[in-house]
This record gives sequence, structure tokens and C-alpha cells, in this order.
Amino acid sequence: MSTADREPAASRWRLPRTAPPLLRALAALRPAPGRVVLAVVTGTLALGCAVGLMATSAWLISRAAEHPPVIELSVAVVATRAFGIGRGALRYAERLVSHDVALRGVVAIRVRLYQRLVDADPAVVAGLRRGDLLARVGADVDALADVVVRSVLPFAVAALTGTVAATLLALALPVAGPVMVVGLVVAGVAAPLLAATAARRSELDAAGARSATSAEALALVESLAELTVAGAVPDRLRRLESLDHRLARRLDRAAAPAALGAGLATLATGAVSLVCLVTGAVAVAAGDLAPVMLAVVVLAAVAVAEAVVPLPAAAVGLVRAH
Repeated sequence: MSTADREPAASRWRLPRTAPPLLRALAALRPAPGRVVLAVVTGTLALGCAVGLMATSAWLISRAAEHPPVIELSVAVVATRAFGIGRGALRYAERLVSHDVALRGVVAIRVRLYQRLVDADPAVVAGLRRGDLLARVGADVDALADVVVRSVLPFAVAALTGTVAATLLALALPVAGPVMVVGLVVAGVAAPLLAATAARRSELDAAGARSATSAEALALVESLAELTVAGAVPDRLRRLESLDHRLARRLDRAAAPAALGAGLATLATGAVSLVCLVTGAVAVAAGDLAPVMLAVVVLAAVAVAEAVVPLPAAAVGLVRAH
């Protein structure tokens, strides 16, 4: 394929300079739309199987406690097995597709980075510290690939799964739908925003420490012979150890907001399950909900937490890659 043939495909991902840096960086990966859609669909189906597995198991156990004829439980038994197998298989497929998207993008962006370095003004390239250059070509590009797998796709999957789950719960217990929506907004929007806001400053500090550590390690390796003759290797090793400890402290500080957001998300989903339990018990007492369905509603609400609890960490990943 000639350069002229490739240009239209490349221009689809060319964003204006006024676009946010993260969007322009993700566009530089040039992900194939079909693969991205397939990753979102398989991830949504995998989480759907997890929710279905929990709900079907709850119905099966609750109904079996009433000692019905075994034939009435056969469909639920088969469905439980199907959801269990489907969850693992679809999760594996989602990992394959999402990592394929990320790794193809990493290869493409590194090739373009090397081409830019070759074509750039030598004075500009010489002005870059080797540690910075190594971090940009290595760790920074890898972090951008992690954003695709651990941030962008989880948000898309959580949005689809949460919408479907809230709709189905509303059909079983009308009050559960709005409660689930509120819980998803808190766990899937408010908690990630809190984590991202708190992490922005600490992540900037960690990025500077990471660059300094890379630069010092590279300088030590490249100048090892001269430093050995001068007897300066122990001092440089102590300096490198000090930089590494500073980086570790800043990374720990940057991880605290993600933990806070994850705690808020877990608290929100737990509150949703508790509200569903209380309102469901009231509905059972009023004769508006079958007793067997109470366990289904509560445990399905618990299963939806799998979609939103990782989102605060995903938001921190977006901040780290910005």
C-alpha cells in the first residue's frame, strides 16, 4: 500500500491542535473502530454473564429451598452453567481484542516517534535529556496503551452494563431502577471524578520523579567506566537509590486517591444493595414481589458493582497519561 493510499486512513484520526492532549494522544494510536467496538461488546457481554450468573444462582437456590419438582429447576441449572462458561470465555476474548488494539497502537506510535526524531532538527533533539527521551518512547507510550485497556474500555463497558442492569431491575422491582441509577452515578461518575481530581497534582510530581530516576539510571550505565575510574560509582548509586525512594513515595501518594475513590464506589454499590433489600422486603410483604425474586434483585445489584468499582483507578490512569 502506497503512502497516498494510507493518508486517508491516517487523516481520520487527525485532531485539531486545540483538542485535549489526551484525545490527540489516543488518536495517534489510530485504533481500528471495528476492534474497539468488538472489545466493548465482549466486555459488556462478559459482565452481563457475571450479573446473569449471580441472578440465576440466586433464583435457583431460593426456588430449590421451596422443594419444587426437579424439572422446574432444569432451565436455571443449564443457564447457570452457560453464564459461568460464558463469563470466562468472553472475558478472555475481551482481553485478547483490547490488548490487540493497544499493542497495534503502540507499534504505530513508536514508529512515528522514531520517524519524527529522524526528521527533526538535530539541535532540538540534542536539547532533550536522554532520560526524558527514554521515558517518552518507553514508559509514556506504554502508559498510553494502558489507558486504552484499563481506562477507556472499562468506562464504556460500565456505561452499557449499568444501563441494561438498571433497566432489568426496574422491570422486576420498579423502585430498584432509580436506586440503581443513583448508585451508578455516584460509583461511576462522582467517585472517578474525586479520584482524578485528587490524583492530578500527585501524578505530576510522580512524573517528574520518574523522569529524574530514568535520567540518573541511564547516565550511570553510560558513564560507568569513567565513574569507576573516578571512584564516584558509590555516590551515584546512593543518589539513584534516593531518587528511587522518592519516586516510590510519590507513587504511593498518587495511589491514595484511587483507593479513596474505590472505597466510595464500593460504599455506593453496597448502599444500593441495602436499599434494594429493604424495598424488596417491603414489596414482598405487600405481595408486589415474589419472595424468590427478592434474592435475585439484591444479588444482581451486588454483581453490578463489578462494573463500576474499577472506575476510580481507571480515572487515575487517565490523569497519569494526560
